[in-house]
Amino acid sequence: MQLKRLEAYGFKSFADKITIDFDKGITAIVGPNGSGKSNITDAIRWVLGEQNVRNLRGTKAEDIIFTGSASRKALGVAEVSLFFANDGTLPVDFREVVVTRRLYRSGESEFYINRSRCRLKDIYNLFADTGIGHDGMSIIGQNRIDDILNSRPEERRAFFEETAGITKYRNRKRESVRKLTDTENNLIRVQDIINEIENQLEPLARHAEKTRVFNELDGEYRKCKLTKLAQDYVRESQRKTDNDGKLAEARDGAVAAETRVKAVAAKKEQLGKEIIDFEQQLKEQAEKNEAIRQKIEAASTEMAQLQERQEQSDAAKARILARRQELNHEVAQAVADMAQLSEKEAQQKKDLALADSLLSQEKEKAKCIADRIREQKEVDKSASEKREKAQAALTQKQQELALIERDIENGSGDQEAREASLLEARQELERLEGLQEKLAGEISQQDEAIKARVAEQQQAQTAQREAAQKMADCQQRYNETSQQVKSAESKIQFLSRMQQDYEGFGKAAKAVLKSRENWRRGVAGAVAELIDVPRDYVTALEIALGGNLQNIVTEDTDTAKAAIAYLKRERQGRVTFLPLSTIVSRPPKDIAFSADEGVIGWASELVKTEEKFRKIVDFLLSRTLVVDTLDNGLKLAKKHNYKLRIVTKEGELLNPGGSLSGGSRQHQESSFLNRSGEIEELKEKLTRGQKLLETLVAERQAAQQAQADAGQRQNEAMEALHEANVHRAELRVSRERLAENLTSQKLTVKELEEAAEKIKATFAKIQEKRTLAARAVAAAQREFEEAEHAAEDAAIELEDLEQDADDLSEYIQKREVNRAVLEQEALRSREHLLLRTRDKERSEQSLRDNEAEEKQLVAGLEESVSRLEVIRGQNANWQNLFAEGQAAHDKIYAQRMTKLTESQQADKDAHEAARKLNQAQEHVHKLEIIETKLQLALEEWQETILSEYGLTPERAAEEALDMEPPAVHHRMKELERKIKELGPVNPNALEEYEEQQKRHDFMQGQAKDLIEAKENLEHIIADMDEAMTKQFKEAFAQIQVYFADIFVRLFGGGKAELKLLDEHDVLNTGVDILVTLPQKKRQNLSALSGGERALTVIALLFSFLRYRPSPFSVLDEIDAPLDEANVVRFGSFLREFAENTQFIVVTHRKGTMESVDTMYGVTIEDAGVSKILSVKLDDIE
Repeated sequence: MQLKRLEAYGFKSFADKITIDFDKGITAIVGPNGSGKSNITDAIRWVLGEQNVRNLRGTKAEDIIFTGSASRKALGVAEVSLFFANDGTLPVDFREVVVTRRLYRSGESEFYINRSRCRLKDIYNLFADTGIGHDGMSIIGQNRIDDILNSRPEERRAFFEETAGITKYRNRKRESVRKLTDTENNLIRVQDIINEIENQLEPLARHAEKTRVFNELDGEYRKCKLTKLAQDYVRESQRKTDNDGKLAEARDGAVAAETRVKAVAAKKEQLGKEIIDFEQQLKEQAEKNEAIRQKIEAASTEMAQLQERQEQSDAAKARILARRQELNHEVAQAVADMAQLSEKEAQQKKDLALADSLLSQEKEKAKCIADRIREQKEVDKSASEKREKAQAALTQKQQELALIERDIENGSGDQEAREASLLEARQELERLEGLQEKLAGEISQQDEAIKARVAEQQQAQTAQREAAQKMADCQQRYNETSQQVKSAESKIQFLSRMQQDYEGFGKAAKAVLKSRENWRRGVAGAVAELIDVPRDYVTALEIALGGNLQNIVTEDTDTAKAAIAYLKRERQGRVTFLPLSTIVSRPPKDIAFSADEGVIGWASELVKTEEKFRKIVDFLLSRTLVVDTLDNGLKLAKKHNYKLRIVTKEGELLNPGGSLSGGSRQHQESSFLNRSGEIEELKEKLTRGQKLLETLVAERQAAQQAQADAGQRQNEAMEALHEANVHRAELRVSRERLAENLTSQKLTVKELEEAAEKIKATFAKIQEKRTLAARAVAAAQREFEEAEHAAEDAAIELEDLEQDADDLSEYIQKREVNRAVLEQEALRSREHLLLRTRDKERSEQSLRDNEAEEKQLVAGLEESVSRLEVIRGQNANWQNLFAEGQAAHDKIYAQRMTKLTESQQADKDAHEAARKLNQAQEHVHKLEIIETKLQLALEEWQETILSEYGLTPERAAEEALDMEPPAVHHRMKELERKIKELGPVNPNALEEYEEQQKRHDFMQGQAKDLIEAKENLEHIIADMDEAMTKQFKEAFAQIQVYFADIFVRLFGGGKAELKLLDEHDVLNTGVDILVTLPQKKRQNLSALSGGERALTVIALLFSFLRYRPSPFSVLDEIDAPLDEANVVRFGSFLREFAENTQFIVVTHRKGTMESVDTMYGVTIEDAGVSKILSVKLDDIE
């Protein structure tokens, strides 16, 4: 297999698409530092599956995408493709294989094999055991040398596994182990499910049988209920028929009563009409009388008004005469004022004409001054233009002189700058020479720092392993405790449910304890609920109490009587009651047992209870003795002539008289007595478990944090080590650059000295130009001063003329204001004259109105006297008409009262008829309600029969049982009692039982399959372990021989050895590298110099390639630390191994270049953008 070509676009500094063709043999990638040649190595490593961005010299994934430059925009995608000529090495049926990786700036990654989308895992599998991989020995950079030598032995063995060809087996084993773990976990879960199902099957079987019995009873009950519904329907149908006849008779009686009501109402209506007619006549007569009365009142009012009007007319006549005298006086006064105002107006017209004449003369004088100002402005403008031209000429000469002086100043500054630069250059030369010495010291210090970083990394790795182990221990304990907590919670729920449901109690005891009757408040509880027994004596006390555990303790006998009546009524059975008000405690017998072996004490004294229940305990247990064993009990019974009742801790019972009982007890999930205690113990256990879980979570978090801290320290140590190596390489590069800078600085000093001499000659020529320019400036200055004097004289003359014009303008304005004042006074005088004229005209008009008003007043007074006589005659006539109308009104009122009496009698008759009608209607309404109820009942029964049985009433009567209603009722009660005795029934129990049974069978099959799969996986893992062990041993032994040989050849002597740390654990042990350089003792790898470390890794690489030639190998500047002699040796080895392996070498060493077959150059044309150039080998020299 051969690597044919690399194509890249957007990867790091390759902004444009690049293509590199790789031939057989050795291909070199060369270029200056920073050109991007190592980016080719990164591209190959990345496309082969490298996930750690730091190994690609970045900090985040987007760093590998071209980020842009000053002239190029950033790209959004990076893509690299590798083309392989496949000779069967890769497990695909293609002659050419193309592997592509693409990354978008959004973070999305894509992988392709032959342009087909795939997973990263597929690329790993494709190159597994081929010697090619992102983390193998096929790609080695300078920093990779330190990684290989500084890595832990366990990490180093990965390179040997890749070369031995067991990586694929290792991955398959890891997958098989994962599957085995999953299979074991699944098997545990299946077993848990099977156990859970088996625990559920037995109670489900009982519930299923209970459901079957319930279905039989319920079926018969439904048949009886159908019979009862059919019988009830027939009975109510007959009642409805009887009610229909009664309803018809009642409706006939209501019709007769309604006829009588209508007749009485007609008579009442006629009387009402007559009464209304009389009331209308009364109303009309009253309206006539009212109209006459109003006319009488109006006439009286008008007569009073006419008399008052005569008096007012006399007073008005006197006022008119007084007003006429005032108006005559106002007219005379207005005539006198008008004469004075006319004389004043004539004088004002004369003053205004004189002001107009003076104003005209001043305006003519102002016009003459304005003409002189225009002429002077022309003179001033001409003088100003001359001054500006002279000033421009002066400015130009001054600028020329300033330029020359600036040249002189710049020349002087350049001269000083050159001298300063020369001084700085000499100082820089001295600084560089001192820096060269300092760099040598820093390189030595950096070597020591690298050794310290290696030690820190190893310490961090040890701490991380310890923290990881502690975290795994915490997790295991957490899982175990969590399972215990879940088990306790489940059992608490189960026992609480049993306690709430009184599981194990008899039916009668359950009925009393679960009853919701009023008497239930007087029940204290069962004996088993009211006592607390130590766990060691539970069995003994259960046997001693026996059925008494279910005795019911009540407050008094009344509660007991009510409960007994309830049990009889509900047919729930019998139970023993212990009323607190009647029970008398019995003290224990006065017998001394101190000398008897095995006696624990009286049973009543071993029981704890509330004080109020103590006499119940004494009543039941004060004569029962508890002993440890049956043998001691028999001895004690015999000693006391078998008069004692004795119970042992294991439950054997010795009765008075000599009888005894014992044997094995049927297993009970939880007895009455220990149920509450067990719940409390489980709750305490649950609390302890939860607290332990919290502690374990905290410990796990602390261990996790410690692991993270150790990992962080390890990463920091690795970064610091990497930075130290980089810094050391940078220091060496800086030392080389510093030598170049020293040579360059010496040349700079020489150039500055030559430039200083040239500046002195130029400075003398510029001084002559400054003298000529100063003379020209002085002449231009004189011309400018003469032009400026002329312009100043013209400006003064113009200013005087403008001042005269301003004074005259101010005087004219004052004249115009004075004229305006005179004109305004004339207008006011004219307005006063007009006002007085109008006043005179208004007064004259008022006199004419006054005379007219007097004439009108006299005429109205005469008319009022005449009207007063007419009104007096009409008033007397209306008084007579009002008396006649009042007599007619009284007559009509008497007739209305007669008809009103007859109407009241008709109301009584109507009320009586309405009462009888209402009685008849109520009777009809009652019968109609009965009719409706019967109809609704029939419809309800019909709907019930139809909805519950899907039958019509007629069809139900046909299918009903041939039984009398009392027999049907009795049978239904009996069936209800039997169904109630069954208790709660799960209607789905039969289906649930069948479903759980099927599930149980299915899970048993699953468990069997998992066990077979587990055994198969264990066999596969064992086979793979055997094959890997054999293959790894063979490869390791051969590589060790090659490594020792090549090491001696490269170093010209010495000794090298590869060693397994634990030969009994070949598949997991680490690999140590032991080297002894020529003429030296064995050294630690970290103590080797950079060149020695590089040669060691090169020896290891070539030993791998000799055992298993890799299709290609990428070596990125691993020859940088080598001296020239070792570079030559390195080149000869490349030529030797190039027959079987294709080499791509990134280098800048001449000795390596001489060994290559093909060469590519990497340059930077645009800032930040790398270009690939083909270089002829003839041009290397």
